Amino acid sequence: MGHCIRAIIGEHKITARIAEDWLTKEIELPQGFGMILCTIRLLEDIEEVMEPSDAPELSELDYFDASVNELLENYSFRAKLAYIETDYFGGYGTQAGVLYENGKIAGDPKCGDGTINALLKELGVWRTPDTDEFDMLGLGKYRRME
Repeated sequence: MGHCIRAIIGEHKITARIAEDWLTKEIELPQGFGMILCTIRLLEDIEEVMEPSDAPELSELDYFDASVNELLENYSFRAKLAYIETDYFGGYGTQAGVLYENGKIAGDPKCGDGTINALLKELGVWRTPDTDEFDMLGLGKYRRME
């Protein structure tokens, strides 16, 4: 089974605000977090409204652009936000992401195994010895953008 999503993850109060401002759906996650799937429609809306400055070149991310960068910069003044991408099928694939804090990228973008868990840990997601951060938030349930 595949897993192919693009999403913004952060504290529920921030993702709920983004969802309200952009007339999109927020998915409430455990531990007080929320997620917004970056659908084609949402990305087009962001591109239409935002007047982005130059975005950093993040070759690790396939769908990341100047408009998404601008949105994350604006909302990360309130709290940390992570942008993630996954593309897996049959156990093979990629994951990548970047963390935003205080209106800018916090550290280098990450790519490869463990990337999403590392970003979720930076956001404050806790885990148990038997369950990683990804599974603690139940992200495996969200396999597609629809």
